[in-house]
Amino acid sequence: MNQLGTVLLEAAPAVHSLFVYNCNPAIVTPESNKVRQGLIRDDLFTVVHDLFLTETAKYADIVLPATSSFENTDFYTSYWHHYIHLQQPIIEPYEESKSNSDVFRLLARAMGFEEEALLESDEELIRQAVDHKGNISYSTITYDQLLKNLYVKANRDAFSLSSLPTPSGKIELYSKTMEKEGYPPLPTHMPLVQEEHFPFLFVPGPNHNFLNSTFSNNQKHRELEKNPIVHMNERDAKKLDIDDKELVRIWNDRGECQLTVSVGTNVLPGVLVTQGLYADLAGDMHLVNALTPDRLADMGGGATFFSGRVACEKMT
Repeated sequence: MNQLGTVLLEAAPAVHSLFVYNCNPAIVTPESNKVRQGLIRDDLFTVVHDLFLTETAKYADIVLPATSSFENTDFYTSYWHHYIHLQQPIIEPYEESKSNSDVFRLLARAMGFEEEALLESDEELIRQAVDHKGNISYSTITYDQLLKNLYVKANRDAFSLSSLPTPSGKIELYSKTMEKEGYPPLPTHMPLVQEEHFPFLFVPGPNHNFLNSTFSNNQKHRELEKNPIVHMNERDAKKLDIDDKELVRIWNDRGECQLTVSVGTNVLPGVLVTQGLYADLAGDMHLVNALTPDRLADMGGGATFFSGRVACEKMT
């Protein structure tokens, strides 16, 4: 995903089929212009399984209708609390809509796969996850308990700091593993990426009313966010003769977008911050991921959304 555009355009052998679910890569992936170039290839067969006709779905050869969370059986944990909960459908799937797991099972059968894990029902998969002996936080919880109560608190006391997954089994302030891999063994300052002719660090952050591109097509949520804006420090604005609420052009070698500027002191000089991934509406140039790099992070191969550089100027 982090280099989808590069893969679609440069992979050898070439990718000739793409199945998209739970994602809107035409908006959310780095270097979105490159991704879109890949999606329009005549020799790429694209299937999108989604609840909405997303920007990516508009490039698809086939769009499969997905179910909503109100129609699915699912199993959830959270970043913010220690409960696990079982979700059961409250309405029947609309028309021919199917869940991700239903589609995966259909594909597995059609392609001749016989592995049990690819054919098991949602209930069987959830039961295995809850009852698995390796899940020490679920050791006192059974699927039948979860089915009865729908939510159960995980046993956080089961975790111990006496044996951590490090070579020493302890918290390692000095990491020999990092050192062996060629990284600094202690936390240290790493110089920012610099790109000639692009003086601003570009940070495309989230906002309060969207979830990535989700809800950006909803009028209520768009009205809550008002207009897509870019935050600029007042010192930079003065140098560039840019006033608050003016329309500005932001660009680099990867692409460009046009946003309304918010001038103030809530961002550092030399930094531009946007909030939210807006839907690709006709006449808009709000697609900030046209500017983000698809190079990979030095650790873990993650995306580097927040280390791109851009230039900015007032629209005339």
